[in-house]
Formats: sequence, structure tokens, C-alpha cells
Amino acid sequence: MRISICIPQYNRIDYLLQSLKTIEEQSYDDIEVVISDDCSTDDTQARIKNLQTTYRFPIVYHRNRMNLGYDANYRKSIELGSGVYCLVIGNDDGINGKNRIKQLVDYLYQLDLPEIGFCNFVEDHDRSRLISRAANTTVLGSGYETSLKYYSCFSFVGGLIYKKSAFDQYNTGKHDGSIYSQIYLGCIMVASGCRLFSIKEPLIVKDLMGDETKRKSYKDVIARSWKQYRVVDGGIPSVINVLVGSFRDAEVLSERIIYKIFKRIYTVTYPHWLLDYRSHDAFPEAVGLFNGMRPARNQHYRSLGFGSRTKILFFYYLYSIAGLIMPVIIYTKLKYRLYQFVKNHG
Repeated sequence: MRISICIPQYNRIDYLLQSLKTIEEQSYDDIEVVISDDCSTDDTQARIKNLQTTYRFPIVYHRNRMNLGYDANYRKSIELGSGVYCLVIGNDDGINGKNRIKQLVDYLYQLDLPEIGFCNFVEDHDRSRLISRAANTTVLGSGYETSLKYYSCFSFVGGLIYKKSAFDQYNTGKHDGSIYSQIYLGCIMVASGCRLFSIKEPLIVKDLMGDETKRKSYKDVIARSWKQYRVVDGGIPSVINVLVGSFRDAEVLSERIIYKIFKRIYTVTYPHWLLDYRSHDAFPEAVGLFNGMRPARNQHYRSLGFGSRTKILFFYYLYSIAGLIMPVIIYTKLKYRLYQFVKNHG
């Protein structure tokens, strides 16, 4: 079975070359590497073209004619794959150990070749600590309930796994520009009947160590002083929009589902980011998020009935208070346990 390891690429070529080294070490033989280059401004093209002549596995390198943006380039990297399955990793992620792709293939056969899944991962700075989004190696199910329960597992692209034929059936640019196309694709596939699976093994190593001055993250721009204060939404309304869109396109959308989406966002996702900002000494950013996440600012809130709107407003204020006053040390110690609790009971 051929596995396509798909990498959306934009600059940071030194990280990408590190990633390719971890792939080249794999014990499994039937691998292709797919790189979709979104008009990098560094020397990505020259260095990959040079590497193609000596690299152990075939490298499919494609450079877009124009910059497509994150979502379209993410999808493009999978479109270019010829494998039975496509494993997506970021250009600064790697494969965590030489036998991991062999393990992946073994698990796919054991689980009867399901359509879409995700695995656990570690971070390069501390590979001893498992970042767990999968409690077991198993088929989790299908349908909108499964989709809604596990949508957050699609937020980190490293370790998302698609059966290529299923991806091709649902691939669309409808939510390009949202930066959450992978959430839309995952949710519509599962809500439409594709089987979602999880792999407990940490197949992926996230954030390979290198020149950290080249790595940008949200932590570099969040407001840590009141002079930097502004109203923000953290991209969370885009998550609501792609979730609603995925269930609508799967033809299962109802007011009950919209309510469940809002409830999950305001009781899990939103308070997490309030506390995360505070854990990085960015209380002004947390207050900005409080103001930016007023439910009425989202168009889908208005489609709820009066009772449902009242409940969501209650959750908004309750979890805002908790997120703004809870001691950060409690959050830091409990966040991974809380994450697992939500996965098991959400």
C-alpha cells in the first residue's frame, strides 16, 4: 500500500529539509513525498529539485503559479498524492521514529481501511511527553455526533490521515480563506458517513527544533500590555462557520446541531483560549477575546430560538468569568486531563 506524505510548503526550507530526513529514515518502502509549494520566497524550489536526484523516496514537487493561501495549498498537497492514503504533516513537523509508517499501515489494515483519522504526537523539545488527542487505536464511528465530538482533533494538521478516494469525493474550496478547511473537510466526511479512526501511537513529532527566529506563532503578536489592546476573536467564529457549513452540506443541519456547536465552542474552545492567553501573560488579549466573542456577533446565533440564545448567553458569561479569574496554575496542571475528559464525555 502506497502512503503519500503530504506537506503544504511555504518558506522555512531548513525545517522542511529536517522533516524530509525523518521520512527518509522510515523502514517502510512504499512511500512518496508530496510537496505543494505556495510560491515560497526562499530557495525551496532549488533545494528540493537538487534533493530529488538523491532522495530515497520519490518526491512530487509542485510549485503553485500564484500564492493560493493556506487552505487551498493544504488541499493541493493532498490532491497531488497518488497513495491509497495521505498523511499530512506541517513543513516543520517530522515522523517520530523509523517504524512509524509501517505501524500506520498495519493499523489501517487492522481497522479495515477506514476513511479519515488522526494520531497522537510529541513535540521535539520534549519527546517524552505525549500530546494526546487519541485515547485508543480504534474506529470512533461516523455521523454528525461523532463529527461534533471530535472536530477539534482536526485543528492541528500534523497526523491527519485521509483515504485518498474519500478525500477526493468531498474535496472543495468552499471554505478556503477560513484557515480551517481541514476542520470542514473532516466534519463533512464524518457527518456524511465516513468512518473516523484514531491512532494512539505518536506517529508525528511537532515543531522540529531549529532557528526559532524563523518560526512565527500567535504568541508573537498577542497583546501583553493595554497599549496593545484590541477586540479579537481568535478565529473562533470561523470555526463556528465551517462547522455549520459542514453539517449543512452533509444535509443534517438543524437548530439543535447549531445549539450544540455554540455550546461546545463557549464551554470548551473559548475558555481554553482565555486561559491560554493569560498563561502567556496576555491578560489584555483575553479581555479583547471576551469582547470579540459576544455571541450576537455571529450570524448563526440569530438562527437559534430564544431559549437556546439565552442558554448560550449564560454559558458565555459564566465561562468568561471562569476564564478570566481562574488561577492559571490550575489550568496549566489540568488542561490535558480536561482535554481527555471532553473527548470522552463531550
